[in-house]
Amino acid sequence: MSDDYLWDRSGPPDEEIAALERLLAPLGQRHPTSLPPALVAPAPGRRGPASYVILPLAAAAALVLAVAPRWLAHPAPANAPSWSVVEVEGPASIASRSIDEHSTLSVGQLLRTGVTGRVSLELGPVGHIDVGPSTDVSLVPASSGHYRFRLHSGAISAFIWADPGQFFVETRSSLAVDLGCAYTLDVDGRGEGTLRVTTGWVGFQMRDRQALIPAGAMCRTRAGRGPGTPYFEDAPAALRAAIETIDFGDRGAARDAAIDAAISSSRPRDALTLWHLLRRVDGPACDRVYDRLSALVPPPPDVTRDGVRAGNTQMLEQWWDRLGLGDTQWWHLMSRPWTEPTAR
Repeated sequence: MSDDYLWDRSGPPDEEIAALERLLAPLGQRHPTSLPPALVAPAPGRRGPASYVILPLAAAAALVLAVAPRWLAHPAPANAPSWSVVEVEGPASIASRSIDEHSTLSVGQLLRTGVTGRVSLELGPVGHIDVGPSTDVSLVPASSGHYRFRLHSGAISAFIWADPGQFFVETRSSLAVDLGCAYTLDVDGRGEGTLRVTTGWVGFQMRDRQALIPAGAMCRTRAGRGPGTPYFEDAPAALRAAIETIDFGDRGAARDAAIDAAISSSRPRDALTLWHLLRRVDGPACDRVYDRLSALVPPPPDVTRDGVRAGNTQMLEQWWDRLGLGDTQWWHLMSRPWTEPTAR
């Protein structure tokens, strides 16, 4: 781009200047007017005094245009606080250095425990985390007001008193979203494991697979699949085995048989599981699940079979509100566009 384009639009425009023009076009003057003498373009080869103002401003604006999208997409962690180590048992390290009760875990650091090691972490306004033996966990960047751990392998227990939707734990196969709760999460090096909720609610998700897990329930997660279907820990063995096949087995006759087994073994308390299955099966299988859930918890008048088969969110939410598990506010909170873990 030559300087002439900035004066009289002659010559090839720079791509960033063209983008700036498109952005500011709605604010421009529609009818041309005469310029003050000080801003009239000088003769070719001579730069006027105004260029010393306009050119730097244009360059600064172009720089903002180039940088702003990246900044918005990757907000810098604000006030990323360190977590205090409050208890240590056995071998444990942070950033490859042995730790004690005066150590802290900062963003970007890896905490590793040995086969007999245990570490407790705490951050005053957020919560308390117990890190189990043979565990690798790190504190990762998060946007302002959010706190995020990455569980590489091993097990943690979390007791969170921060507001719902502020604390996250990511694994290779899922993202746990705290909704005001206490829970345990264990995974192996591939990200395959189990989440168990002891108090409150936890959202468990990966892309379009979501599970809302109340106290007393659990959910498996698998690499390449994400979270499975939640069920209460006292669910019949037949139901638990069937859910494993439905969620992580191959499609075909075995999965169809598992769906029937889940239906026939379900209790009223297992409406939680059947409701989630409605979102994961289709065709005749969806009809069979619909019939069983209707027998256990009749749907509201406005909820229809066709609507549920089509995945009508409003109908599914209305039915959820009838299950006695709380209203759909948890789903709405969990369904915010959280940043999900990426494959590592």
